[in-house]
Amino acid sequence: MVRAGLGLLAAGGMAVALAQPATSVEAPRAPATAKAVTVVLTQSKVVKGPDGNEQLQDAATIKPGDVIEYKATYTNNTSKSVKGLVADLPIPEGLEYLPRSAKPGASLVKAATKDAVFEPEPLVRKLAGGKTEPVPYSEYRMLRWSLGQLPANGSTAVSARAKVEAVAPPPAPLASAAPPPRGK
Repeated sequence: MVRAGLGLLAAGGMAVALAQPATSVEAPRAPATAKAVTVVLTQSKVVKGPDGNEQLQDAATIKPGDVIEYKATYTNNTSKSVKGLVADLPIPEGLEYLPRSAKPGASLVKAATKDAVFEPEPLVRKLAGGKTEPVPYSEYRMLRWSLGQLPANGSTAVSARAKVEAVAPPPAPLASAAPPPRGK
């Protein structure tokens, strides 16, 4: 099984993407200097072009309300198929996952909140009395694809979209008064 994950960081209101392995990798043996599966993560801003069609642009600057598309491309760098490929894509605080935007979707992708319990979307939570309610998409924090087999020297890609939310800065700490001096 190969598990590959992507780390996404939100810094100063801007999402920054980093690719990193999520867990240990069990894959066909490759030269010590090469990784069996490499991951390249790109982020693009989704905008409407002059013709009304969607276009992807550089996401160097983003603001609340912008839609970002994250695309992870997995490449098998070996001459043997890699089996059991699983891809994780975190959704950081400050981003709201756009419903059913994960591709490939349907039976291949599952979502989770910060509890890391993966289920098909839409997620639901259990309430007292046996009732359930839908989990808001703003609470989705991870997507996981079970991609199966990646052919020798082959590539595959997954993607998802999220909207940048307005994030309030954390409140400033309250000034604390020094305790009165103790008298003798």
